[in-house]
Amino acid sequence: MGKFISGKGWLLACLLSLWPILGAAQGNTLVVGILPTLSPRVLLNNYQPFRIYLQQTLKRPVELVTATDFAAFHKSTMAGEYDIVVTAAHMGRLAQIDNGYLPLATYKAANRALLLTSLTAPLKSIRDLRGRTVATLDRFALITGQALAWLEEQGLREGSDFRLLETPSHNSSGYSVLSGESALAIISPAGWKQMPANIKEGPQVYARLPEIPGLVWLANPRLTREVPQLKSALLAFSPALPEGKQFFEVTGYLGMREITPEEMKSLDSYARYLQQHLDH
Repeated sequence: MGKFISGKGWLLACLLSLWPILGAAQGNTLVVGILPTLSPRVLLNNYQPFRIYLQQTLKRPVELVTATDFAAFHKSTMAGEYDIVVTAAHMGRLAQIDNGYLPLATYKAANRALLLTSLTAPLKSIRDLRGRTVATLDRFALITGQALAWLEEQGLREGSDFRLLETPSHNSSGYSVLSGESALAIISPAGWKQMPANIKEGPQVYARLPEIPGLVWLANPRLTREVPQLKSALLAFSPALPEGKQFFEVTGYLGMREITPEEMKSLDSYARYLQQHLDH
């Protein structure tokens, strides 16, 4: 199924937080699926202020769930297990094209692939990557696709020229460079911001690739009539609110904004690449 609630403690916390909402039927719970860009505990903890805000604004229970990996999350998305998804932009575009998901909003923070190398033993030339390892959070991440495409432009292909190492988190990818296991790590700006100081001090940025869309909020088509209310609630969530200040300070996402049809369409090549690799 791919659905993941991080431990009994989290489930109990969610249930207790719903207790004051009298008369709210369980079937009215809004299930928000969040792409597993971090460990479940950290991810769901980061999103708690957002959950509380949505619950108060929409006046209905809100449950946060995630999955074991990107592929499992996308499978659950396409199976309709979530009412709302917070997903990678190219996965959102695929869900929009194939299943009619409705874009709601995105984050203001810029997204791009950052390539990290060791501070003490840096990669001197991209040609030196041959025969070595590149670490990433997940091969289906948009930043991974962007980085692999860029490396192909440099004449380097996964498999024949370098090995791709999938790690549990951005922190793990950064640590693999710190330990010398990988020559490069692919992370996002948000991943860099949230990296612990003891790991962040080891790598340096080797390359910053062009900006691409970040995480996108989309509604399951069964919520079509609720889209105006949902979009309004999301766009009103700002750092000026207590919950917003807490959320955006931790994540570095800055704020919310609308995502345009043109931005969604610009993801078609990444969505096709994703579909081809999910089918294998």
